Amino acid sequence: MAIAKQLTKRQPSAHAVQRFSKRVAITRIFVFALLSCTIGACANKNQLASQWQDYQSRLERVLQRQAEPQNDIAFPHLPKPRELSLEFSGSGIDLLDFLRMRRCALRDTIAQRNSILGRHGDAAARLIFDLRFISQAATCQKILKEDNLIALAAQLEIAAQIKQRELPARIFAASLIGPEFRQFWQMPVDLNVYPLKGKDPSLAALARWRQWQTEWLSEPEAMAAWSSIEWQQFSDTLLNTLGEIRLGAGGSMLAAQQLNVNGLISASSIIAQRVNGRPLCLKPQPIPAAEHFRGALNSVFISQLQAQASRINQHQFAVMAVVGSIEHDVLAAMTKNNLAIPPAFIEWQAQRDNLLVATTEAQRHHVALASALLSQCGLSPGN
Repeated sequence: MAIAKQLTKRQPSAHAVQRFSKRVAITRIFVFALLSCTIGACANKNQLASQWQDYQSRLERVLQRQAEPQNDIAFPHLPKPRELSLEFSGSGIDLLDFLRMRRCALRDTIAQRNSILGRHGDAAARLIFDLRFISQAATCQKILKEDNLIALAAQLEIAAQIKQRELPARIFAASLIGPEFRQFWQMPVDLNVYPLKGKDPSLAALARWRQWQTEWLSEPEAMAAWSSIEWQQFSDTLLNTLGEIRLGAGGSMLAAQQLNVNGLISASSIIAQRVNGRPLCLKPQPIPAAEHFRGALNSVFISQLQAQASRINQHQFAVMAVVGSIEHDVLAAMTKNNLAIPPAFIEWQAQRDNLLVATTEAQRHHVALASALLSQCGLSPGN
């Protein structure tokens, strides 16, 4: 199985759940400190915004028109946690039932889940417990039947079916609306280091999560034979993967595209006034202003903004290919199992996707307007 192949050999732990919860806390403290240092050290600098300001001022000066007022497209902030809350069912197994599972590995899983650390774990920790419960339930049912505990076996089967049905929502809670994905989509302090010079560190982790999710939704029982050591190893790997996703630049990509679409709309409003109103050139012959306009296009829009846009679009394609797949599969599974999807998430998803579509449309519109104005002055857009 692909999940098992990715586990790293480690020494066994006597307190698996305690180690997992401590690592969650330590990782969050580390990330918070890292972000605090980053925020404090970053200069108030935004090269992309400066380029758009330079381009707009050049267009206004050359074309002698001002950008028209507009309502800027807003940054799509992921809704607050309380707007994305989910409800889950309990196992329905009480203390007496638990005591009768003495020969089941599931007994240890339930004990850990009902411990103080288990009850206060985050969505990722609860997902691990539910995966363990589902994968161990079938074996425990056989043992209970062998011990003539038929009623308890039937009760366990119902509990496992409930957890199986709710598993897509557990995955959704641990990933798409969890703290790591929230950080992934968070608006950056600035875009001083974006577009990225190298590969986004989250892409491999996102691909790994997508692979796991596919396996969880199709064959969660495949982990039935895992030992407590293997479960601990997987818990550590899952936590590290979420930590890598947290460091991704999804929010920077959205912030850059927000700047691009608003910059394109403003710049297009300047050019449109010359294309649709008083022409820049009365005859299809270049004048000095037309040559200056073509110069601004070449030196700023094409050489700087278009070059930046190409890198941003490449990053967007890579991110949305894997994130879109994760979202589609888990939301489809939730719908299939009649699990409620928070409306606020769907609204945010639409707002995010609309921003990306609007950027592409604004780019095409701006290029078309610039080409029309160049043609008006007898200048070939390709020259």
